[in-house]
Amino acid sequence: MLEKSEDLYAQSGAKEAKQRLDEVKEDAKEAWETSQNPWVYRASSVYDTLTAETDMAIATRELQKLDPQFTMEQFKQDAVEQTIPEIMQVFLDGRITELKEWLGESVYKRLAAENKVRKDEGLVVDSNLLGIFNADIVAVEMDKVEKEPIILIHFMAQQINCVRNKDGEVVEGREDDIKANSYLMAFQRVYIEEAGTLNWKIVDFRFNGAIAWI
Repeated sequence: MLEKSEDLYAQSGAKEAKQRLDEVKEDAKEAWETSQNPWVYRASSVYDTLTAETDMAIATRELQKLDPQFTMEQFKQDAVEQTIPEIMQVFLDGRITELKEWLGESVYKRLAAENKVRKDEGLVVDSNLLGIFNADIVAVEMDKVEKEPIILIHFMAQQINCVRNKDGEVVEGREDDIKANSYLMAFQRVYIEEAGTLNWKIVDFRFNGAIAWI
């Protein structure tokens, strides 16, 4: 599922970055295969019973009924280059209320509650997002209720693992502790009745573990 890899940065072609990316890719594959995240189990189950081509074809046909120009590849490209970096930056900044229009209700409530706990404890997470890489569509399944496909994207985010308290003291990680964090983000197209439009919503968003960036 994670055999394809993206360049760490569009402007980076250095050998050292490529070597690190290759090493992280192997660790990311192991993290995925040993993950306890329920979405990973669901994705693995889908891949054990259906071919990726069949899933993709069914979902693409459904999505093209209202958008004939839709392709999975373009959707992934737009998500990786625009949506995911924007969502991740706002998320790391702790500006969860700004994500309300993007998130499904249950996801929004969970992230808002987690963010409130951090604020109440006076904890500040380093919000530097250094890069998004190894992004891929790992599963597609049809929602039996909404009748719209759910597209699951796995990606890695290069971040600084450093948490400070209200006094500015580092209480977790270090200023130079760089991690490759694994995330799962599930997208579904929903009808917004008030506006009469179809928008993409993130119906699940989970941290899936971290590995050291060497």
